[in-house]
Amino acid sequence: MNEIWNVLSSYPTGIYTIFLAMLLVLWLFTIIGAMDIDVVSFDVDFDTETDIPGFAGLLHTLGLSGVPFTIVLTLIIFLAWTITYLTSIFLTPLIPSSILQFIFSSTTLVGSFIIAVFITGKLIQPLRKLSNENKAKTKIDFLGQPCKVTSLTVDDEFGQGRISSNNGDDIIVRIRASKAEGFKKGDIVIAISYNKTNNLYQVISNDEFKTNLNK
Repeated sequence: MNEIWNVLSSYPTGIYTIFLAMLLVLWLFTIIGAMDIDVVSFDVDFDTETDIPGFAGLLHTLGLSGVPFTIVLTLIIFLAWTITYLTSIFLTPLIPSSILQFIFSSTTLVGSFIIAVFITGKLIQPLRKLSNENKAKTKIDFLGQPCKVTSLTVDDEFGQGRISSNNGDDIIVRIRASKAEGFKKGDIVIAISYNKTNNLYQVISNDEFKTNLNK
């Protein structure tokens, strides 16, 4: 056990161990509803022939677009962490000189990241197709549909909910409402508008929605 921990905490694996631990905390907050899964987002409309600038354009070029960036980053870090760990266990000890080991470890640090990016691009292809299908369903189609709040709270800055589509699939969406509404986890709200720019829904209570229908 000590040997495993020494590898996990030493250079270069230790660098990815730190990032992986941070991502695990992020996912923990996402599971309990305290944070959106796409807390780091680079949404771009790719139905265009113009060049995509900046970091979002780089992601698109590398084939890493079309799914939440949090998932992409998690896959890259996990794969790079795995590669550096296995390399440190099986290959690094075969190198006699400590200086050469450092050079090899530094090369592994960079090389594992590049390999992880390439593998991630391949792995998310099915997810990208599914995400594109969901995007087609989670815009105007879900207006007026019940949405179950999955985050701890909902306000003008944060909120997450789950909408069931006609085929039975659950779609996770970003939702917003006035903090005065007091929406909490488990509440049923209604999506009344969709903000394409920020990819989120404005929601109101089920009672308010029914009252407005009866006017």
